[in-house]
Amino acid sequence: MKRLFTILLFFVPGFVCATHIVGGEFRLIHKQGFLYELRLIQYFDEVNGDPEAEDDFASVYIFRKSDDVNLEILNVNQVSSSFVPYTNPSCTDDSILFRQIVYSAEVTLPPSQFSDPEGYYAVFERCCRNNIVNNIVEPESTGQTYYMEFPPVSINNTAFVNSSPELSSPISDYACINQNFTYNFGATDADGDSLVYSMAAPLNSSRFQPVPTPSPAPHQPVIFSEGIGVNNMVPGQPPLSIDQKGRLTVVPDELGVFVFGIKVEEYRGGIKIGEVRRDYQLLVVDCNPGASPEVLLKHDGKIYDQTTTLNIPKSSDRCLEVLVTDRDPNELLRIEAEGINFNADLSELISPSLQLKEDAGDTIRFSLCLPECPYTKEAMQINIIAYDNACSQPLTDTIRVNISLEGAAGNAPFIERNPNVVEVVLQEGESYSYVLRGLDEDKDLLQLNLEADNFSPAEYGMVLEERLLIPGEVQKVLKWTPKCELLDLSNSNEFEVEAVLTENRDCPSSLSDKLKFRFTVIPADNERPKISLIGQQEREISIRIDETLSFDVLAEDFDNDLINLTAVGDGFEFDAYNIYFPDNQGIKEVRSPFSWRLSCNSIDLEEKSSFKITFLAEDGKSCGQTSVDSLSLVVNVLPPLNEAPELFIRDTEAGDTLTSIVNRNIFFDVISNDRDNDIITLRLAKAVFNDSIVDTEVVNFNFFPVVGRGNVGRQFRWRPPCETVRGRGQESYLELYFTAVDSKCFNNKNDTISIVLHIVDEPLNLEAYQPHNAITPNGDQQGDYFFLRFCNQPDGECDLPIGNCNNIFQRIDIFNRWGKEVFSSNDPEFKWYAEGMPAGVYYYTLYYNNYSYKGQIYVFLQLPD
Repeated sequence: MKRLFTILLFFVPGFVCATHIVGGEFRLIHKQGFLYELRLIQYFDEVNGDPEAEDDFASVYIFRKSDDVNLEILNVNQVSSSFVPYTNPSCTDDSILFRQIVYSAEVTLPPSQFSDPEGYYAVFERCCRNNIVNNIVEPESTGQTYYMEFPPVSINNTAFVNSSPELSSPISDYACINQNFTYNFGATDADGDSLVYSMAAPLNSSRFQPVPTPSPAPHQPVIFSEGIGVNNMVPGQPPLSIDQKGRLTVVPDELGVFVFGIKVEEYRGGIKIGEVRRDYQLLVVDCNPGASPEVLLKHDGKIYDQTTTLNIPKSSDRCLEVLVTDRDPNELLRIEAEGINFNADLSELISPSLQLKEDAGDTIRFSLCLPECPYTKEAMQINIIAYDNACSQPLTDTIRVNISLEGAAGNAPFIERNPNVVEVVLQEGESYSYVLRGLDEDKDLLQLNLEADNFSPAEYGMVLEERLLIPGEVQKVLKWTPKCELLDLSNSNEFEVEAVLTENRDCPSSLSDKLKFRFTVIPADNERPKISLIGQQEREISIRIDETLSFDVLAEDFDNDLINLTAVGDGFEFDAYNIYFPDNQGIKEVRSPFSWRLSCNSIDLEEKSSFKITFLAEDGKSCGQTSVDSLSLVVNVLPPLNEAPELFIRDTEAGDTLTSIVNRNIFFDVISNDRDNDIITLRLAKAVFNDSIVDTEVVNFNFFPVVGRGNVGRQFRWRPPCETVRGRGQESYLELYFTAVDSKCFNNKNDTISIVLHIVDEPLNLEAYQPHNAITPNGDQQGDYFFLRFCNQPDGECDLPIGNCNNIFQRIDIFNRWGKEVFSSNDPEFKWYAEGMPAGVYYYTLYYNNYSYKGQIYVFLQLPD
């Protein structure tokens, strides 16, 4: 639905009393679905109106009739503006110039909001009316309330389509005092609804705002001048009135401008569903339109007397001569013919329809040739109307002729001994017959047929068997044997059919006679079918995912009827859960297999774990009144069976403790097997170092999760740093917990294994080493200096260990044989070249944190022999 802003208009001096309104109305047009077009039509006085009072848009309020609640505010924008024409353009009066301004917008009226049985109404208010109006008090301060009623868009959940009546276009014609004035204000209705016309008092509006906020009903009428009311809004002899064809008539007896209103009520099925109102105004002036034309009718050379009926034989000339005179010279005369007791377009019967009379004494002749067949079985009543071209409306003269054409009348045919209604009760398969005899005193050829409102008698097997057909008489036999294969008794077992007797004439006739047959069909007894599950006795079972449920469904009918075997899920579709059960059909007995392989791919036990399946067996007997048997099976789905995966550390036993030396790699394989061949996820679940949990994402244990089906494994690798060792003499422990989890849906199983790493610092055992102890600093670049190769591994090719976590190399001091220090360094990659030193034995001390090592160095200035 469109939502629009409410426009607030403030009081502006000099604008409130702007006069311009002649009248106007609403129209609602159905487009499609629940989309409508709302039109607001305003008639603007171009001569006396204030140009500043013309609006670019208007805000229309829609109210609910039952409680007058405002449901919608719709802005309609100006879409067109055109001058209202005169009947005779040559009669234009400068004091009368009206403009038709049309505002329009589309609006959606959803049934959720617009289905109230009492309907709705649209309102727009505007000030002010023309200040030259004579029949209301203070017209310059009197506004107009535009008002229209319309029905709900849906009744009983069914769309109710309706467009409001469309009023005929108005005219700018003025009326002459004491002269007859007529105009057709009639409407057309796109839905074929019945329309009722009446005079209605124009509705007033607020005088304090040019565009007041529309108010809900009821709305006050304008205040008429003294002596004026709804029945004489345009005073005259007679005053202004409207007939039920929408034709306005008045012979005004006062000069001035007169506002009036008409109401058109819309009926469907005898119930009022809507209403439109139009305000308009009429100017009465003192004018002399001249003499009215006079019309006469001749047939076979004789002037027609209006008090008689003109009987025209079948073989006679059916053309009438219409004579028109007018005392005014240079008149353009035309004639029209209209049916009074029938509806038909008679324009093609007239030739010619328009002629110019130059001299006052001339008589203009027209021809009216009647059709071969009359429009009604009674004498036709036809008005022949002569028009001149007087201003502002043509003056007229009318002659009414009663015409009886041979062949119009006749005796009605009749059904002999007609009881009007025959009540018949039949068993299914029982035969029925009834003799019908139609007669006609005019000896016309007769027709006797069967008719029904909502079915075809022939398709249901009803026939009229002909016995006799001669002029004036027909005999037929109605025969019917109700059969199940042709009927549907599921909604009703009553059938109404009419035998209709009509006559064949040269001219169509509506004379007929009817005999109604009201049949009641009693279906045969029907035994209900029986349904059973073959191989499945229980009505509530439990089954696990990965298992298969299968059995046969059997339906039997002991009347040997056709059976339809189907199944439905309570709140679920078979396809969504891969349930296989084909519908089947057969006579007497029908069987269909049921199979369901329960799978994690289609079942979510957290969402639904219980499934009710209903099997239905329906027979096709008794003319649509079927019998049904049903059987329900409740399936409770359980998680699948599952064995936990097994987890072990290769070459160790669960719970073993391994010794791990700092700065040395430790590795072992963690392996998991699953006997169900499920997908396994293996990961390091937890690490505890000296009773504190370790963040495995921070400490790089080099063990990442691994996923596989049935069997997975990964090697654990780690080199513990010195930080993992406590102080001297204290041990450290790292507990590792590995977990393997399988992927069985809704029943995951796991296994956990742990291992303890005893982290130790390697002892500093220098006695196991034999460092080299001789150098030859003679410049041949072979053994020119003394150095020590330090290492971390005891089996490495080195002279001495670099140390462990508690005893790390600190420095080396070298002494001569008298105890004097000749070299010192804290660089483990030191080099002593013994420069300037004599050959001989030197001594060194190697210092660790908590340990010292002493050795000898032999310096040879040249290699020994």
